[in-house]
Amino acid sequence: MHKICMIVAFCASILFLVSYLTYHAQVGSKHFPGTGTIRTIYFSILITHTILAAAVPPLAIVTLIRALKGKFEKHKRIAHWTFPIWLYVSITGVIVYWMLYRL
Repeated sequence: MHKICMIVAFCASILFLVSYLTYHAQVGSKHFPGTGTIRTIYFSILITHTILAAAVPPLAIVTLIRALKGKFEKHKRIAHWTFPIWLYVSITGVIVYWMLYRL
């Protein structure tokens, strides 16, 4: 069951990444309109989100490959880092979107 869930999550992440990149290639980006403290908070979240988001694809690929090859000890060691980074990126992505379009 874990294997199926992780493969589905990996595929969903790929679909999201492709749709996100396609959208922004066509539409471009939006500037944050806020000023003062909220602007500092926004950019602090955005910078950490962006840096860690760039790390997620290679981490996820390596994690998945190690599991599929049955190298479970190596898989667990990298998954220990991959999951919290992926979770942080997922949560901060929603926060960045909310701050940019709903705040």
